[in-house]
Amino acid sequence: MKKFTRNMAVIMGVIVLICSFSLTGCKKEEAKTEVIVESEGQMSGVLVSFEGKTLVTEEAGKEYNFDVSNAEIKTRNMRAGDELVVYFEGKLKGNDTSKIKVTSVEDLGGNDHQTEKQAVGTLVNLTENTITIRQNDGTELLFNSNNCQHEFKNGIREGNWIVVTYIGEIKGTDTKNITVIKITDNDPNTVKKEQKEMKIKAVNETVYATAGVHIRESYTTDSKVLGSLAKGASIQRTGACENGWSRVQYESKDAYIYGEYLTTEKPKKDAPAAKTNGKPPATVQEGDKPKPVRQPVESNTPEQQPAESNTPEQQPAEPNTPEQQPAEPNTPEQQPAEPVQQQEQTFTGTVLDVSMNTLTVAVKQQEYTLYIADAEHEYANGIQTGNTVTVTYVGNLEDLEHLVVTKVEDSDPNEAAKNAVYTGTIVDATMNTLTIQTEDGAVMTFIKEDAVNNLEAMSYGQKVKITADMTASKAEENVFQAKQIDPADSE
Repeated sequence: MKKFTRNMAVIMGVIVLICSFSLTGCKKEEAKTEVIVESEGQMSGVLVSFEGKTLVTEEAGKEYNFDVSNAEIKTRNMRAGDELVVYFEGKLKGNDTSKIKVTSVEDLGGNDHQTEKQAVGTLVNLTENTITIRQNDGTELLFNSNNCQHEFKNGIREGNWIVVTYIGEIKGTDTKNITVIKITDNDPNTVKKEQKEMKIKAVNETVYATAGVHIRESYTTDSKVLGSLAKGASIQRTGACENGWSRVQYESKDAYIYGEYLTTEKPKKDAPAAKTNGKPPATVQEGDKPKPVRQPVESNTPEQQPAESNTPEQQPAEPNTPEQQPAEPNTPEQQPAEPVQQQEQTFTGTVLDVSMNTLTVAVKQQEYTLYIADAEHEYANGIQTGNTVTVTYVGNLEDLEHLVVTKVEDSDPNEAAKNAVYTGTIVDATMNTLTIQTEDGAVMTFIKEDAVNNLEAMSYGQKVKITADMTASKAEENVFQAKQIDPADSE
């Protein structure tokens, strides 16, 4: 019995020894796993976001927040989805980055695996530096638009369908860490696909126009104009499109009106045209009605068309009555017919100011503010103050009220782009970069190490002017080289 007990004790001891070895092995394995998540000197990852001094990366399903305020940014691209390497002093354990000091960040680009993507929606607002679109689900996205190609065939109007082509990853509504390549309204396949996916919520209510607005055949500004609604006039709304348009009943048929112009409360008779998006309506008003769009303006030239078809006595009169030859310049009703013959003219000027539907240009020391909402637009690098633009128009520059702009295009590259100026407040900085936010919401990052710095000091919230050579930047870049940094109030 004692022998059996001793044998059992030996067996139990062996079992305990094996278990302890096993446990030790497990502990070693755990330690080994822990070592894997430790890094010293550098770490690779995928960029989630970069906002001035805060860099967020992802690796193996974990996110890492790095303070890069004392780091050098070695890249011209900082796009969500790019592969990058973070170099630091100290030891990184887990995702606790509080005990390390980041010295530099190198973006490996990721251009090979990052493909172009598209965001589609209706135009909400367009400024010098940004464009805002509303997607079918109602989500609004604001993009930097100041250094990319613009191509608008159907003019610039609220509710117009827009396609934004970009590289990078949009995180929810955060578009800061992407690069916009092109903005256009001329991709019918993409737009039609988006339109088919449009969700329309059925409603039945009386609505009133807060400003004169066009009634269209479809929920797009390049569709046929069926009629118009004067400010204060009512119509029956039967559907609410998630992209901002409204379906209405017009002459017993479905038609569409851009929803920003409609309200369920009848406006007062003396009330001014209500603002859309906090700004005056993009559609120019003539009294309580909308100004006719470009298509009717081009084709509606009664003084020409009837002149040829309704006055048959003029047809044979030209060869048979030589005495009428000098009468042409003396006939007042014929004289204005010459410039109204839709003969397009052009001039080249310098952009002084631009908004959603107007453009102010300087031509030989003269300033002209033009209505451009119905014009075709082609910009190689956005439209910026100082850009050289060519304006194609019909009419007389001395009569801007009746002048029709048919096209606005800039030259590539613009001389002004070599000294482009961006004004904004400092929101973040690193050892060699400066991030500003412009008044219209664009967030831009500049490399400052080779720039002439005329600031006595640099602080967050400070308003500055940054001069940069935008022609030196490639289309896919979103970190730009600054040439000069000045206080915003400097001359």
